[in-house]
Amino acid sequence: MQHLALRMFILCAAVIMTSCTTSVATFTPQSLPTIPTTAVVRATTTTYLPIIFGPPPPSPVGWYQLAGNPQRTAYTPVIVQGPYQFRWIWNGPAGGGDGGPASDHLPLPKAVQPVIGNGMVFIGHSDGVVHALHTDNGTLAWSRLVGGQVLGTVAYHPDLRRVFVGSTNGRLYSLNANDGTIIGSYDVGGPIEMSPLLANNVIYVGSIINKGKNNGEGTSGRLVALNANDLTLRWQYNPGAGLLASPAYTASNGGMVIIAVEDKTVRALRVSDGGLVWSQTVNAGRDPQRQWTAFPDTYPAVSEANGVVIIRSYFMWQRTWAPPVSQTDTIDEIRQFLTQNPTHQSFFVLDLATGQPRYVAPVLGGGIGNNDDYYSTPPQVVIRRLSNSEEVAYVTWRNSQSCLSPSNCDNREEGTVGEMDLNTGHIRFVEIYKNSWQWRIPVDELGSMTMAGDALFYSHWMAMAAVTITDRSPSRGQTFTNPILTSKLVAISNTIRPGTCNQRDSTRHYCPTAHGVNNDSYQLGPGFYIYYASENIYDRFFTPPVFGPAIDENGVVYWKSVDGAIIALAPQSARLP
Repeated sequence: MQHLALRMFILCAAVIMTSCTTSVATFTPQSLPTIPTTAVVRATTTTYLPIIFGPPPPSPVGWYQLAGNPQRTAYTPVIVQGPYQFRWIWNGPAGGGDGGPASDHLPLPKAVQPVIGNGMVFIGHSDGVVHALHTDNGTLAWSRLVGGQVLGTVAYHPDLRRVFVGSTNGRLYSLNANDGTIIGSYDVGGPIEMSPLLANNVIYVGSIINKGKNNGEGTSGRLVALNANDLTLRWQYNPGAGLLASPAYTASNGGMVIIAVEDKTVRALRVSDGGLVWSQTVNAGRDPQRQWTAFPDTYPAVSEANGVVIIRSYFMWQRTWAPPVSQTDTIDEIRQFLTQNPTHQSFFVLDLATGQPRYVAPVLGGGIGNNDDYYSTPPQVVIRRLSNSEEVAYVTWRNSQSCLSPSNCDNREEGTVGEMDLNTGHIRFVEIYKNSWQWRIPVDELGSMTMAGDALFYSHWMAMAAVTITDRSPSRGQTFTNPILTSKLVAISNTIRPGTCNQRDSTRHYCPTAHGVNNDSYQLGPGFYIYYASENIYDRFFTPPVFGPAIDENGVVYWKSVDGAIIALAPQSARLP
């Protein structure tokens, strides 16, 4: 499906011929060639593509980078309809059938999200290898060693047909998407843990140097803007502290890049020259397991229609249990608490023009964690564009109305999903079938979300589920008992216990009945599964999916499970609105 409105420039045929080949080289991780970290850009005939400023198209399609697009909205307008069909699993059960993982199983880094383009799924790994899988069957097209560790999500350029990947060896690599050949690289000057940003033929990527020093800020950091054609430098910016969070793009003010810096500031830079437009300090905790970082595994999310950027910062586990449930019945109560206790804020709605807070958002902290520690920053919102061109945000939040009963209501049981009015911060409840089916949503198990049209996909650490919004009329959602209505769409379990689903279809990895997991009292509803095993595979390879599933232009869902397996499911139909 072509969508040339996304790209208002013409690519010179000579550039395409220079960067693409017809051969496909396939490697195994054991036999990958060693790539020197001093690799330089190869000399080629350079044709510069003009940089286009202005509003983005109203309906971006394609999942070419983290959260789908430069604004990091985690939303695609593709309208999907179930039922879903099983396509494939990669890096999952040995032999592809029932049982446990293969002996060469890869526990993918938690900040890795699948990226789709050129008929392939691209994903990096902490062993420094980038993998490309065929979208139709999940088989390996190629693997390429770049060195160091690949801890972030790659970016794909659909016109150049190149994959851009950052490594902890400090280099950003440009790969031929056809066969993984390294076209060039650029030394950013320090380890890259973020995901590169691709906007208007420019790659933005940053580093952190000496992470752990200066109370986690790093002694320095560097953000560079590189021409995607040849990785030549357009400009660089030194924020005076490290960069871990991935940047986002906005068309506002002629084009800006939004960055979250480890000194707890959020900054906007002009895309033309890297000049500082504004800087805003926000509250942030410090992740004790990540050398005291403030913005691990996160990114800004931009609403162009409302002129705001949403920032999530690391939230300390010990603050989860305040205030008591008696003070979280209403939005006004939550706002009053956060206003009086700003150190409990981890959700910020900032004006794109000035960086000033628009309002105190009534969102308390929470995420996926255990043992007095959250594994990452709380999950970022999904920003959805409505048919009237307005935008709303879908967010996980905490409210005592969502408790299933007065006898089963504490801070942990207040987790739910809501739709936020970005003009006011008002949140409406969304029907999510809480604690039934695959929707596990305690406050310390809140996962990330993705949307396709009216379909909302939610990834818990143990499972994934999706619902289709059927009625979001103004009268709905003001209370938990009168929510925005939905219908069940699709569900996936990581591991199901043998003997609990005798009617399962092992070739489709589908269980049509209720089933259970090992050593867990939860009963899960009908849905797909990855492993049919007598042990919980997620206990062996626990890397919580801090980003939601990716969805391509055909509505196919690619979910990276907690153990590192990727499962692909195709809808019955998919179309643009």
